[in-house]
Amino acid sequence: MAEAQLSRSELHRAAELRWRNVPPGIPSALADVFMMKLKAGSTVRMLTSGGKYGPPLVSYARFKKHCELYPSWAKEALRISDVNGRLGKGAYLRNKTHCVNGHSLAEHGRVAMHKGWMTRQCRACEVMRYKRGDVIKPHVLEKVKERLAANASLNSFTTSGRKGYLVRFSTLARYRRENPEFDRFIAENARNPLSRSHLMRFRIVPENAGFFNLREAKPDIPLFEMRAGDYEWILSLIDRRFPYDMRLDLAQDVIEALLRHAISREQVPRRVLDFVSQHRRTLGNPLKEQSLDECLAQDGTMTWVDVVSFEHWKAGS
Repeated sequence: MAEAQLSRSELHRAAELRWRNVPPGIPSALADVFMMKLKAGSTVRMLTSGGKYGPPLVSYARFKKHCELYPSWAKEALRISDVNGRLGKGAYLRNKTHCVNGHSLAEHGRVAMHKGWMTRQCRACEVMRYKRGDVIKPHVLEKVKERLAANASLNSFTTSGRKGYLVRFSTLARYRRENPEFDRFIAENARNPLSRSHLMRFRIVPENAGFFNLREAKPDIPLFEMRAGDYEWILSLIDRRFPYDMRLDLAQDVIEALLRHAISREQVPRRVLDFVSQHRRTLGNPLKEQSLDECLAQDGTMTWVDVVSFEHWKAGS
């Protein structure tokens, strides 16, 4: 039968009886054991404080008294303890093989300076944190909206080191994923159709990818009713420097998109450039979907790019 566990008072009494009538300091046999444990990698703190290091070999008061009685022994013991303490400092982190997320530090680990200290870092965790993004601060979000309303590009305030830097791109991307309507707000306030197409290509919010499609009907777009003077109004929004035939084609494309519920009447002024861009990409191409690098005929060499270039050359001649 296992012995009953001693109470705290009984443990103290047993310790007092053990050292009763023992001369000050550490007995010679126990001093040899103390030194042997130090040479095995232990420290003075581990051998005298107990606690998480187990039962103490001797009390710290007896160790100090022994050092006073035997200075040479004390000098050697403190030297070895100091060396062992330096080796053990940071050993837990130094001996880790995986990060808190389970990534192998042998594959993804690196050593870098952080806040004045050399630390081990996990590159896989850094990539994971970057893709996840941080939470954007409310006052920063207000500044971002002001910059977007002023037709500023995303790079102007998401590129670190620039004068107008506000927030990291990954942080803004997280807020766009969590708030799809804000992602549409960014695309709607893009400086030009090319910038908008780049935003849609990244597909930060996949469901918004078709929001600016000029050929796809939107359920939230109200029914369009043609009014007197609408055709002339649409023509007036198109740059007069374009050829007249091209302006007529663009006006027809706008009306077709309105009737298809792809855009609303209020969106027409800021979406005209999108129709111009679409017209230039598909000029002379009846299929409207082929790549401009594809050949007109199966056994020919002339591509749609050649057609576009020729049409632009005629328009400028």
